[in-house]
Order: sequence, then structure tokens, then C-alpha cells
Amino acid sequence: MDLDKIFSLMDKAEKSSFNKIEIQIGDTKLSLDRSTAAAVVSEPAAQAPSAPAKEIAKEIHIKKEDVVPAPISGVFYIAKAPGEPAFVSAGDSVKKGETICIIEAMKTMNEIVAPKSGVIESILVSDGDSVIANQPLFKYAEGK
Repeated sequence: MDLDKIFSLMDKAEKSSFNKIEIQIGDTKLSLDRSTAAAVVSEPAAQAPSAPAKEIAKEIHIKKEDVVPAPISGVFYIAKAPGEPAFVSAGDSVKKGETICIIEAMKTMNEIVAPKSGVIESILVSDGDSVIANQPLFKYAEGK
């Protein structure tokens, strides 16, 4: 199961009234649990997951207060335009209200701002990735 299909399923689950969904297609099992804001994908050992799936699995255990989630579903952009400098990079200090990325939704560019002052420890998605509402975008450390 590729990452785009997983995000599509997560987006559909977000819009449903279910709190927990488990799907198994062949040897691939997907568990979505809205109460923990986590998605866990388990695949057979013979199929190594792609790098993005590995990164998602590593970041599942981050506390909610340590991330900046996507407020809406859309396409994530780290810069204002292709070739422009990134709004933020890992290790950058940001102030509350400072633009940290853009999410394009329905052909509208939505500037996403830092919810509080702190440090961007890591960027959890890549430029141009499709993201869903509440998906962690940045690992964040307050006041460092």
C-alpha cells in the first residue's frame, strides 16, 4: 500500500464518524485511531516500507504539544514559491504568528503560522506532500 493511498484513507476516516478503523489488504494492515491522533501501518517483513512510511512510524510517539499539526488538508509547501528560500528549517527559532509554511487547499494558498514561540526541531513532511488535517508537520520545542 503506497503512502498516497494511506493518506487518502486517513482523510476519509477524518471526515467519518468512526473513532477507530482497522483495514487489512493482503499482508498490509492499517490502523487509524482518532483518539490518539496516530496512524500505524504494519507490512510484512518481506516488503520494506518506503522512507516516508518509516519516518511516519518514527514520529508517531511524539506528544501532541510537541508538534505543529496541519490545520487543513492540502498540499504542503515550505517556501512561498519554487526556488524561494524556505520559511523555516530544522533548528530555526520562530516567533508566535510567524509564517512557517503554506498549505494549498482548493487552489487557495493558506499561510500557516507558528502557534507559539519556539524552535523547529524537525520538518516531518516534504515540500509538495499531500497532508491531511491534524497531521504533524513540524516537531516543535517551546522556548528553546
